[in-house]
Amino acid sequence: MRIPEVANLKGLISLISQPIEENESFHLDLVIASLVRIHPSVKPKDATRMIPAFEQARLIMKDQVEGVGDLDVLLASFLIDYAGVLFQEYEGCTPEFYEFYVNNLQVDSGIKSKKAQQSYRDYKPYWELAKRITKQIREKNTLPLLSTPTHRPAWIDPVVLVSRLLEYQNAKAKPDNLDFQIALSRVALDRTKDALRLADKELTGEYRELLLFLFDPKARPKGRFTQQALWMTAGLVKSPETVYEEFAGFPYSAVNRAYLTGDIPCDVFVFEKPFGKVDRILQLLPPPDKNVQIQRRFGGYALYVTYRPCSRIPLLVETFWKMSLREKDWKRILLLSPNAPQVLLALLVRDRVRDAYWNDTELSQLNLVTLDTLRELDFRWGKMAKTYLAICLLSVNKTVRTDAAELWAEFVKKGKMDSFAVGQILGEIQSHEWSPIQRFAGLVTEDMMNISPRHNHELELLLVSFLSGLPETPVKDLKRLLEAFTEVLAVNQSKVMDASLLSLLRKWGENSKLQEIIEKIL
Repeated sequence: MRIPEVANLKGLISLISQPIEENESFHLDLVIASLVRIHPSVKPKDATRMIPAFEQARLIMKDQVEGVGDLDVLLASFLIDYAGVLFQEYEGCTPEFYEFYVNNLQVDSGIKSKKAQQSYRDYKPYWELAKRITKQIREKNTLPLLSTPTHRPAWIDPVVLVSRLLEYQNAKAKPDNLDFQIALSRVALDRTKDALRLADKELTGEYRELLLFLFDPKARPKGRFTQQALWMTAGLVKSPETVYEEFAGFPYSAVNRAYLTGDIPCDVFVFEKPFGKVDRILQLLPPPDKNVQIQRRFGGYALYVTYRPCSRIPLLVETFWKMSLREKDWKRILLLSPNAPQVLLALLVRDRVRDAYWNDTELSQLNLVTLDTLRELDFRWGKMAKTYLAICLLSVNKTVRTDAAELWAEFVKKGKMDSFAVGQILGEIQSHEWSPIQRFAGLVTEDMMNISPRHNHELELLLVSFLSGLPETPVKDLKRLLEAFTEVLAVNQSKVMDASLLSLLRKWGENSKLQEIIEKIL
């Protein structure tokens, strides 16, 4: 669905003045893009009409508005600085605006304030956009941001991206590198025929070659690679699993690729505690790299993983490794890169997923936001996305488990879910008994079964691969999962044909507690 454009000053004032709870995920992008375009038409009297928006921004900076995220603080500081631009340009504007500004908006409450600086440290991409837009507004430069979404939740029409880039070409201006990277990470690649034709006809030079490469599924990168960060981002967006030999000389190619794609494996670290207790901690297995510092504890558990960008011009995905995880901002951060959110999923697993028994309310909220956002996206699911889904299917929080099951069902319906691969990951995790197995068994019978014949078939594939990944020694409560598996087999009127699973079932059948259920399956 297309995002309505802010057509005029009236629409802009309405946008920046609306209550914060009404703001959508693309609100910040829309505000800064609209201000750039409309600012030259703002008159002194219009500044007075913006006072309610500036007052709300002031209250946000004073911690007097509830439900605020750090990105809301960043936008508030940006609006206060914009009020300063109006004050300087029009020598105080109207008496009413002059009095409001002098009495309420302090010099240190804008983008240079300590409160805004915190947002800078945590959310560098948006900070850089805000700084750049402030500069453009002062210069009355109306060239558009390349990264402003055109369609929900944060997609960019590829024809619009070409048209925006054409404006820069006609003005003989160079686009901002980070803005361009975000645009490449947001551009919709499902229908690029018209954009490909327009880029081929109208654009020239390196940017033409870049978009021809991105929009044509069969194209290889070619040309002079002076904008290496843009080419690398385009390659990661187009085909994360493809290593383009043309990029071999880029500094980014020297980095372990897992840190750029998010496809970092996970494992369960098991260590014994006093009095016979055992902790099972799920963790990323970060591969060694010169740009990565790993601090380990408990004989190998990677407690902290710090990533350092490999170039003075970092890739967008490299900035993700320093992002903070806060519920109010998380959807907006995920939507910086709807084509490739897997690094952010890896970040969430790295920083917040640990113990399957700890009911962390903030983690549950982050998971619900993530699952809801993934439902809106159409991207290529790599192993990290499947790992994240598997972790949520095992969550201690029932709502998270249910939402994960619904996400699985939706992508099965679209024909875009590799259920066998998800089952393999579940088996790898549960071979260490990370989560009580009855959580998932109950989910199978209550939320995943009998949605449709297609779903039942995919569920059988998932369970076959899940069970095949478990050890010969029965894990705790295996009987409950086998009972759910029996129900799925009965609904599908099918028999176990997988040789490795048949071997395991016969082995498990030697256990007296499992003998009866195994006989039913065989």
